[in-house]
Amino acid sequence: MFDFLKKTKKPNPDASRLLASILLAFPAVQSVTYESEGEMLEFSFALNVDFSQNEVENFLTYVAESLETFHHLEGLGGAKIELNAEGVYGTCFLNVRRDVATFTCRELSLLTELTTTYFGDILVEEYNNDFYPDEEYLIAQENYLEQCLNNMRQMRVEGRLVGVREHERVVVYTR
Repeated sequence: MFDFLKKTKKPNPDASRLLASILLAFPAVQSVTYESEGEMLEFSFALNVDFSQNEVENFLTYVAESLETFHHLEGLGGAKIELNAEGVYGTCFLNVRRDVATFTCRELSLLTELTTTYFGDILVEEYNNDFYPDEEYLIAQENYLEQCLNNMRQMRVEGRLVGVREHERVVVYTR
């Protein structure tokens, strides 16, 4: 009768922390989604302008080649990766889907650096003006993210979790 009174399933705390930490540590990532089907993570980057199909394809090729080289150097065979872009109301979203089994925090750092370098000021990044992370903080955050990723690999997380950046907040919810 009252659907809103039904108990909702609470998200796995380790998975929630992972998504929230990614959004906190990488201000260029606008949203991150975990899907238990296929155990995939999807990262979305937002750009302030629309791009031509050719420009988007050039960037996706650049990222694919860079990540392929990274995987080869890291010895990560069999990595599942999907890249796509979509435009909505003058904003372009670049989406990267990766399997949790072979994904590393170093790869996310590389992906963020590639996107930031390629697009510069048109990439939407939400920095807190009062907080500029130092190198020690970033190293500690990377170690924590690796620990969360390892926990996700060892346990089965059901459902779909979505983490989004909402101005100065990060929200993680089940879907």
